[in-house]
Amino acid sequence: MPSTLLRNAYALYALQLANYIIPLLTLPFLVRSLGTEAFGWLAWSAAVNFYFVLLVDAGMNTYAAKELAKLDPQRKTENRHAAGALVVHVTALKWLLLCASALVMLTCTAMITSWHAQWPLFAWCFMTVVGSAVFPTWLFQGLQIMHNTLFYGLAGRLLVTCGIFLYVDGPQDLLRAAALQSSATFLSGLMALPTILALPCLDWSRPKWAGICEVARQSRHLAITDYALTALANSTVFLMGMVHMKEVVGMYAAIEKTMRAAASMFIPLIQAAQPRWVQAWHRQETVFQPQRLHKWTVVFLTLALLGAVTAHVCAEWGLKLLFNEETARHADWAQILSFWLPFNVANAMLSAWWWVASGREKQLVKRVLPGAMLQATFFALTLTSANTDTALWVWVICEAFMTLLLAYRSGLLSKARL
Repeated sequence: MPSTLLRNAYALYALQLANYIIPLLTLPFLVRSLGTEAFGWLAWSAAVNFYFVLLVDAGMNTYAAKELAKLDPQRKTENRHAAGALVVHVTALKWLLLCASALVMLTCTAMITSWHAQWPLFAWCFMTVVGSAVFPTWLFQGLQIMHNTLFYGLAGRLLVTCGIFLYVDGPQDLLRAAALQSSATFLSGLMALPTILALPCLDWSRPKWAGICEVARQSRHLAITDYALTALANSTVFLMGMVHMKEVVGMYAAIEKTMRAAASMFIPLIQAAQPRWVQAWHRQETVFQPQRLHKWTVVFLTLALLGAVTAHVCAEWGLKLLFNEETARHADWAQILSFWLPFNVANAMLSAWWWVASGREKQLVKRVLPGAMLQATFFALTLTSANTDTALWVWVICEAFMTLLLAYRSGLLSKARL
């Protein structure tokens, strides 16, 4: 098991490193080539489509990865039929939600005047939603074969990156940039399809309506959690686009994406370790705190704090190096968001390791939903009634409040040991 964990962690860290380096190349290039206004439209349309990505995922990514880890069909051959049925029903539900998302997007672009004028941009950005349904990272995570995620994810990213540098040259190439940037996951999914169909640990069967409904019922609590937590990841850009001009949105989106790239460096190990903690919690008769999990949590929190300090100190220099003087003048936004970074990492870790892995999805919803509603509401109110700096400080304080909610009764603060 340790070797499996390390292999998966190395694979995801290699992919995350690529996902970190590639945006550092493409993001400044797009800002300079498209200009802040066109890039603001690109960022805002991507933020809108991201809500449809959440609708397609609907908590099923976490649920399916967790259930596959429990079934462990690679070692328990008697569970291969159940694992194959789970994969089929999750995929079927995702495609039904994809069709519903497409209908909603068509309705919005037809009825909202500002969206209708930019309907080709929204249409190309919708490729992100299609890619979310096509590329099953949850499958590779649950089976603990995440080197496939590395290989196919990196291949799709590299193809798209080459296209951006070759075919994007100015604001007139906005649609090309949207098409290329949104198609990476879709390309990865197409390339991964033969490997998925050839997996020997899954016995394939036809989807049944009862099975699809069962997946929807079982994943409903995780769906609410994912909506509440992940929707917040894009709500700042979306709300900024509703209040400010797209030039301001473009500068803010560039800064926020850079900070989120730093926070996402912790995600691979969280994802790689989650199946292991699922199995560890599942083997216990009662829910209590494993000693090694407690140590990993402390290490992660320490690293997140170090990352926050580095981001705060290097904010102005880093923005000037990556983008331009105009963006660097808003280094105070990056410095404020540096305080957000450790709380964001802590929330992701607490949710995945302490609540989802232990099977307490229903209790997790009761903590996440109120915190998320408060965060989004207070940020929107402050953004419209005060300046952006104050709104970002409110965002950070609400993120810290979310951490307190997740830590309470999670087991993190108890003295129980294995």
